[in-house]
This record gives sequence, C-alpha cells and structure tokens, in this order.
Amino acid sequence: MRDPATTPHAAASDAPAQRPVILVADDYPENRRLLYFYLRDRFEVLQASTAEEALQLLRERPVALAILDLNYCDGMSGIDAVQIIREDPSIAHTRVMALTAYAYPDDRGRCLEAGFDDYISKPVFKPGLLKKIDEILGIAPSGDGATESANGVWISQKNRERE
Repeated sequence: MRDPATTPHAAASDAPAQRPVILVADDYPENRRLLYFYLRDRFEVLQASTAEEALQLLRERPVALAILDLNYCDGMSGIDAVQIIREDPSIAHTRVMALTAYAYPDDRGRCLEAGFDDYISKPVFKPGLLKKIDEILGIAPSGDGATESANGVWISQKNRERE
C-alpha cells in the first residue's frame, strides 16, 4: 500500500471535491510528509520534490497556494521558480509562500521582493502554518486551537490528537 504522504503528487483519498489545493515543494521527503500531515484535514495536498516539478504541476492544474522551499539539492531555487511563476501569464496569479530555514528579517524581505506572497521559516509548526495559509487565502481561521505541550508535541484541542 502506498503512503500518500511520500508519493509525489499525493492527495488525500477521502478529499471532498471543494477543498482548496495546496502544492508543497521541498526536496526533503520528511518535510513534505510533515506538511502533508499538517494540511491533509483541510486541503488537498500535492507534492513535488523539485522546483521544476512544482512548475509542471502548477501548469497542469490550478492550486490555491504553492509552498516552495528556497533551496533544493539539484536544479533551480525557489526564488528562480517564483520569478518564472510571476512571468508566466497562465500561473502568475498563483499565491506562493516561501518555506526556508533562513529566519532573518532580511530573508523575509528578499522573498517578498522576489515575488512570494508570504514567508514561513523552519521549523514549521501547524498553528503558525495554518494561520499564514488562512491569511494568504483570505479564509476564516480553522479554530483548531492547537497548543504546544510541555514536551514540544503539538496537540489539537479540537480533536485531542497528537499532531
């Protein structure tokens, strides 16, 4: 049985037809898997392991948001990809969020200047990620109410599940 969190282009199989689609592009499978698990309850999640693959997926189907890592082991960077997105009339309208380990204020400005709509730095925690996505997409917050426990595990107050 294939694990949808590690399969490229993975989407939740029980996805309602009207859920927004989010593309997660990161060269580390662990990062894609984490974001998949954070997002799968509210969104249909597509995955790409390179910026080139992300661009191909964006041209194949509309997405509500693309989350792009800035640095990939091989190929183009997330900065290169967002500039291509902004120059391509067929996908220029796509909302794009930078995902990066860079956490300095200048890094955020560099991302916004390059064409990203927003920026989130690693490590990524579910409440902060969902809040940023809600802001970018202009949707009401999920009301998940997640809080951090003493041992650093994020727990959803709504579902009482470990995240």
